[in-house]
Amino acid sequence: MKTTRYLWIFVVVCAGLLVAQAVKEFGSMDSAKWSATTNEAAATQENKDWLAKGKAETIQGEVVDVSCYLQLGKTGPKHADCGAKCVRNGQPIGILTSSKELYLVMPEEHHPRRDGQTNIRDAFASAMGQQVKVTGMVQQTPQGRAVFVSNMEVQKS
Repeated sequence: MKTTRYLWIFVVVCAGLLVAQAVKEFGSMDSAKWSATTNEAAATQENKDWLAKGKAETIQGEVVDVSCYLQLGKTGPKHADCGAKCVRNGQPIGILTSSKELYLVMPEEHHPRRDGQTNIRDAFASAMGQQVKVTGMVQQTPQGRAVFVSNMEVQKS
């Protein structure tokens, strides 16, 4: 009986440490770098060269639902409920800067993202229509911009 109690205490402590580490990784500005799983996914020299173009950056702007923004120009608090529903149901998340640059938002870690083991949708859906500061690795091509997020802070009005 006593051994079982200690085992449960050990399990709870370990789970707490894992959760704290996960929160630290998403919440740390220092974690704005390509993760081990992303580097591992760079299987060819061409992939590694592509990753090398990425830069750690902080982007400020409004959280938008990319589908409604591109289709209808919807932004702001009036669209927050609709945009949150769209994002929670799989539509892409974006950050729209004051200069109208649109960044696609994605979790940084390659394997967990690929395998459906990450969920940043609820955090961004809750911030829909609000100004945020997002830190992560940015990739930019002539076709678009993406920020692979490691940290997001809602800005006070």
